[in-house]
Amino acid sequence: MLTVTVYLLKIILISGLLYSYYRIFLADRHFHLFNRLFLLCIPLLALTLPFIRLPFGGYLWQTGQDIPSLTGMDQRGDSGWWVQNGEWREMDATGPGALSATADWTMLATIAYALTSLVLFYLFLRQLRYIQSLTRSCPMKRMGPIRLFITTEPSAPFSFLNRIFWNDQLDMNSSLGRQVFRHELNHVRQRHSLDLLFLRPLTALCWINPFFHLIYREIKVIHEFLADNDAIAEGDRYQYAEGLVWQTVRNPPSSLLHTFSGKTSSRTFIQSPIKRRITMITKTSRNGLLGRAMILPLLLLLCCAFAARLQSHSNTALVDGVPLTVVIDAGHGGIDPGAVNKDGVQEKDINLSLAEKIKQLGSQYNVRILLTRDKDELAGNKATKRESLEYRAQMANDSKADLFIAIHTDLQPSAYVKGFNVYVAENNTHYPQCVEFGSALTASLQKTYTTEVALRKRKENIYVLRNTNMPAVLLSFGNMNNEEDLSFIRKEDNQEKVARDVLEAIRTYAKAHPSH
Repeated sequence: MLTVTVYLLKIILISGLLYSYYRIFLADRHFHLFNRLFLLCIPLLALTLPFIRLPFGGYLWQTGQDIPSLTGMDQRGDSGWWVQNGEWREMDATGPGALSATADWTMLATIAYALTSLVLFYLFLRQLRYIQSLTRSCPMKRMGPIRLFITTEPSAPFSFLNRIFWNDQLDMNSSLGRQVFRHELNHVRQRHSLDLLFLRPLTALCWINPFFHLIYREIKVIHEFLADNDAIAEGDRYQYAEGLVWQTVRNPPSSLLHTFSGKTSSRTFIQSPIKRRITMITKTSRNGLLGRAMILPLLLLLCCAFAARLQSHSNTALVDGVPLTVVIDAGHGGIDPGAVNKDGVQEKDINLSLAEKIKQLGSQYNVRILLTRDKDELAGNKATKRESLEYRAQMANDSKADLFIAIHTDLQPSAYVKGFNVYVAENNTHYPQCVEFGSALTASLQKTYTTEVALRKRKENIYVLRNTNMPAVLLSFGNMNNEEDLSFIRKEDNQEKVARDVLEAIRTYAKAHPSH
């Protein structure tokens, strides 16, 4: 699962690229229906494309290639990947603790974002309420499916859904009146209001994306182009243009309404909509086929950049060569339950279930899995935690394993902290390889669930990572105080997905290190 921040950045990037293409190649051309469809598709593509996975043959990283570096973290490791200092907690549910600084900022940012969205939704609802009040206060005349309201509002005529609000000072039987009525009738028949009702809540929800706001304004201009074309089909276009200029002195009551003037509330928009409309009314139509045809390679490029994921031809395909030996250490066990949440769920049980799932699937990836424990007891059936820790490291060293993975489940004092984390120990003798392997794990796990991109680094209190003679990492599968994390990791089908992600990361690392 994508993190919210990364997802929002991808939405902004995709919509920005597509909107920029529109402005350069498609804007102010006469194929208005095409442009309307294109603009409406931009938010849909931006919202869905990051979740689409298009498989391609081959492996993500070929033999001998480096695993891509991670950027944007706090501290750079010696190997060129980025890691940050972090703390791994195993606490009782009743234990003391305050929100971490990261949790504080995350919570504050979430609250600020939500409050801004709520304000924008409120303004949207207030505009709907204003329209409803007009329908109640103005006399209405039915014209088939259309409802005509006579009003004294200076910004009329305007339309919304199947309603046309007509200014009583404008003679509907005059030449200009007939053209204006055709204009508003076109808005109604082509259901332009539905576009705005789709985009307006979207701009409130994704208010941080400036391109959604630009698309909303531009789609209103496209609506006016379409309605203008219909209005001048059987009338004097110059008289119509004069009427349009005359109407611009009146301000629209709501950005949801299709006013005849089409005037927007922003005076700093790219170009005056009125000027653009008059230009469009008077200029000759152009084909613009090339600009529309070039959308296809652009969409293909976006799919390759955001949806394509190079992967093996089959999830169960074996890695060529000698099987990799990996020790999976299910943390705690027996008299040591590990973290225990408020409902009595014990970490040791989740850890063992995940370890067994990885072992069960290991043969499909040509990975030899060794477990430090396969039952509810301290590893090696030792009597104390210290003896058990020593046994785990010694077992991995004696088996000459290629990799070591300690499996744990975190218990943070805050329920707002969520997602998987990968820890490395700087004093492990294979620290650069630890970071490289940890990077492969985060990249693989992100496909399934929220995973922090930054590797967390600790120098103390991780005995097994410090005393193993091979690349070693600690995987923390979520926060047991977070209901979403706990619910996800306890489901068997999700455990299988996570296990496959871990095995894919092992295979990726093996491909980059064929000597193992």
